[in-house]
Amino acid sequence: MAFDINHTKATMAPKILTLYQKVAKVPDGIIRHPHEITLDYIEGFLQKSIKQGLALVATQEDQIVGEIHAYTPDIYAFQHILTDLTIVVDPHQQGQGIGRKLFEAFLATVKKEYTHILRIELYVRAHNHRNVKFYEGLGFQNEGKQVNKIFKTQHSFETPLHMAWFNPNYTGN
Repeated sequence: MAFDINHTKATMAPKILTLYQKVAKVPDGIIRHPHEITLDYIEGFLQKSIKQGLALVATQEDQIVGEIHAYTPDIYAFQHILTDLTIVVDPHQQGQGIGRKLFEAFLATVKKEYTHILRIELYVRAHNHRNVKFYEGLGFQNEGKQVNKIFKTQHSFETPLHMAWFNPNYTGN
C-alpha cells in the first residue's frame, strides 16, 4: 500500500501517540515503556523537533504509520547536531519499506535544507543486529558501546551503540 511522507505538525500529536503506544508494546520496539508514552511526552519531542530540528511522518490514508524526529539541544556547542533521533513504524506495517523511506527522506532533507547540521546521532541496542545493519546501510557509523546504559530490571542492563551520520553538504551556515 502506498504512503506519503510529510513534515509533522503539532496537531498530529494524538495520532502519533497512538502509533507510539502500539510500538511500545513490542519487545525492542522503542526504548520507552508503555507507561512512559503519554501525550506530554509526544508533545514535548514534537515541540523541540518542530522548533529546532526535523520531524516527518508517513501516512496511509488518514493513519500515521511511521514517524521520525531529532532535534538540536539547547547548548551552543551542539548547534551542529540533531540528536535523540527516534524512528517508529506501526508494527503491522513493518517490512514494507516505510522506515527506510522515512529515513531516506529525513537524510535528504538534512542534506538539502539543514546544511548547518554536521551530524545526526542515535542509539541502537547492540544485540539488535538487524537495526545496526539498517543504520549502517544508511551511512551511520558506530562510534562505540555504552556498556549497561539501558536499565531493564534491577539486575539486567543492555548496551547500546552510539551511531552518527555526517552530512556531506555541511556548510556551517
